[in-house]
Amino acid sequence: MCRLRAGMIVVSLLAAGLLGAVPGLRAQDTLAAKLDPSGLIRVLAGETELAAIEFNAHGPEWKHAPQASATAQVSDLPENAGKRFVGTLPVPNTEGGAVEFTETVMPLPQGLRLEYDVGVNQATRLNGLQVSICLPVARYADKEVVITRPDEDEPQVVALPKEQGEAAQLWAGEGAKVEVATGTNQAVTIELQAAASSVIQDLRQWERPTFEIRFPAIMEDPPREVAADDKFHLVLTVTFAAPVELAGPEAE
Repeated sequence: MCRLRAGMIVVSLLAAGLLGAVPGLRAQDTLAAKLDPSGLIRVLAGETELAAIEFNAHGPEWKHAPQASATAQVSDLPENAGKRFVGTLPVPNTEGGAVEFTETVMPLPQGLRLEYDVGVNQATRLNGLQVSICLPVARYADKEVVITRPDEDEPQVVALPKEQGEAAQLWAGEGAKVEVATGTNQAVTIELQAAASSVIQDLRQWERPTFEIRFPAIMEDPPREVAADDKFHLVLTVTFAAPVELAGPEAE
């Protein structure tokens, strides 16, 4: 039986100068990290979405389980240190299989620290289990992504296409650092504490106008059998170029 190994990935997301790309937004303005009751996070400048951070999964036959389909209980951390979501994400195409997760969201002066502790309620087959950072196509089409790879002197450069191509997957491999739109006012840099599997995708094939930077714990076909005692631990630190405030939901 294949088993999901416990592990930890630390990701730092720096959106340097991103605010300048939003009309009328000044660098000192505060961003809102809007927390959905499911734990999905949308980072907003006013009404403009800059990024979405989503824990999600794929059941057999790559049936997607978005975080928005999860149910969770939310509580306040002591001393107003953030929010904690304890939730269940049903896995499609299984008989009662579900991913159980605890997501902790802690504010930083200019971002968020996120922790995910993940398991399953029973032996469950999964094609995918991942955290995705999603960027709007309208904002990032025609930009370049530079991937620094372990033990490679030269980084690899991938263009984010303006027009949808035949292949949804734009790049996959081991990455230590991912830089989007470097040198522009929309720059985003994702740094991993240790090189890990990374995937860049164009989701327009599935009618989502989004580029996805995915950090998968599982991405396998045929699906992997995950045991009830298998655990996964993930930590991300997300930092932007302006203060970030948490917005909702209220603790139960």
